[in-house]
Amino acid sequence: MTHANNADQLLDITLRELNNDPVQLQPLASSFIDQWVRALGSGHLVLDDISDELEQLKAALTSGKSLLIAESLHSLAKLTRKSLDDADEGMKVKLEELAKVLDAVSTGLGRKSK
Repeated sequence: MTHANNADQLLDITLRELNNDPVQLQPLASSFIDQWVRALGSGHLVLDDISDELEQLKAALTSGKSLLIAESLHSLAKLTRKSLDDADEGMKVKLEELAKVLDAVSTGLGRKSK
């Protein structure tokens, strides 16, 4: 499986799970986040920032503090939007949807939308 295929499959799974019930992801979150960090690789500034924020999300999930989780999800949404510049057309739609879902989940966890 290539790097692109792995990330594409993870993106599909992420969107499906977040749209179904993001609470169900929590027991698997650490493993799931680790998969994303590996799929993103390193050496690209935006992807490195996303990987760093995923590690922050993992820590926030461990803390159980909803507002920390919400802020991390919102940061991931912003970084996802930032990654659109480098994405191919087929991925842009999925990435835009992911950013919207991440923002919606962060708002659902108590983050005030601005």
